[in-house]
Amino acid sequence: MANKVNMPIIGFDFGNSNSLLCFLYDWNGETTRKGGIMYDLQPTGLQDGIPSVCYYSRERGFRCGENAVTTAARPVSNRQRNLKRHLSETVTLDGKTIAYADMITRVTQHCIRRANEKLQRDFQITTNQVSLAYPVTYSFAEIQRLIELVERGTLEDGRHIQVCGTIMEPAAAALDYLADKAQTDDVTTVLTYDLGGGTFDVALVAAYPDGRRDKEGHTYYYDELGKDGLPDLGGTEFDEIMYEIILSKLEAKIGAKLSDPAKERVRQNAERYKIELSSAESTFPYTIYNDDDVRCEVTRDEFESKALNLVMKTVEKTREFLKDKPQPDLILLTGGASQMPIVRKKLQEELPEQYRDKIIFFRPSKAIAYGAARYGVKEHDVKKRTAYDLGIRFFRPGTDIRYIDTYIPAGTEIPYSGEYVSSYTRSDGAISSNFSVFEATVAKPEEEQISRDWREIMYVTLEHGPVPKNTENESRLSVDERGLLTVEARDPSKPGKPPVKNAIKLKF
Repeated sequence: MANKVNMPIIGFDFGNSNSLLCFLYDWNGETTRKGGIMYDLQPTGLQDGIPSVCYYSRERGFRCGENAVTTAARPVSNRQRNLKRHLSETVTLDGKTIAYADMITRVTQHCIRRANEKLQRDFQITTNQVSLAYPVTYSFAEIQRLIELVERGTLEDGRHIQVCGTIMEPAAAALDYLADKAQTDDVTTVLTYDLGGGTFDVALVAAYPDGRRDKEGHTYYYDELGKDGLPDLGGTEFDEIMYEIILSKLEAKIGAKLSDPAKERVRQNAERYKIELSSAESTFPYTIYNDDDVRCEVTRDEFESKALNLVMKTVEKTREFLKDKPQPDLILLTGGASQMPIVRKKLQEELPEQYRDKIIFFRPSKAIAYGAARYGVKEHDVKKRTAYDLGIRFFRPGTDIRYIDTYIPAGTEIPYSGEYVSSYTRSDGAISSNFSVFEATVAKPEEEQISRDWREIMYVTLEHGPVPKNTENESRLSVDERGLLTVEARDPSKPGKPPVKNAIKLKF
């Protein structure tokens, strides 16, 4: 059955630099994710994506996307990028304290509204359904927070946006490649090297474009075999290197400092010059100074020598990641910054020899959005799994040694409701018990290596009044179909009293 165009689901890659949106129709059936026609939903003139930028000033208010990077959006210091890096933070602009969460809602709403404008113009339809890609470095809490912020947005007609599916960004790229290019029915293990605008992600997935059925009859399309990344390293850092090179050369040539507006123009064009060096040996940035056109030359060798340290951080992360993982069938390079020739060169030099012929470069800007769209169609049939172990911190009986008791192992199918687990107070007169929830940060965490292998993501406090030592409490974890993690705690001696829940502090 072909995808009904009257019920499109937007594949959404909300990037740190640019956002890509699309939808899939006429694919090959209800379960397979192969084939079909992918339709880009970027507005005319924004084929590389809608800028993921939010601007604010007291005079002009908020501007989002392409409207946030025009000459009217000044001062340029009020333009905020890399929004996903600052999920729970605030910034002060023109004396106003603004939450990045609010800016994420504004920008994602702008992107989805612009996508619907194109849907309306070309297909006479609109949709509030979105399949959303997320970084591998995000915890359960961060994924849920991102979903909530996107769903705060509305379409022009007032309908709230609904996130009907979520998929890890590298998994989306792997799924799109296999569905579109490989056309194989075999299980394919893909290592995805994703150097995007704001983050570096590496993940190993076993992808099944035709889908697989679990014992309960649910269809799923990939298994996550491991993930890692560098949350503060992406194309933005490479753009900054290019900016510094150009600025230094231009100022040396004119013998004076550039004005702030001139510097900003150089900064805005740094990414374009960086991209030019992917296919050319030199690029020739310029500025206007005293009505003269002043140019300089930046060679690929110059840029790569300055960028080498950052590239090697990603290569080393990839090499370490592969040490204890199954050998991938292919290594997929995606993300705009992976186009830099030095990336593939250093991976071929530094990875073991058996990987060198497996490195494939695949549509770096669009694969994640396309994969999210492929994953999202009929997403309610998909069975998701937990990525890492989830548990609660306790003390070893009679000691001060802390450890994590795993309540939900990695790979558990969701939705999932755990059984209540008993624990006991450590001292006489305790008036409350805290239940701190931790998510593992590695595939095989050690239960006592809390600071190394785990991170706290939420907690709940059970108030029970003064009780003797070894008084029993009970707690459990559950995950709903969207990946929302809930902790509950209760006093088993009071069966009529509801458990404490929802009083949860998320830590990002």
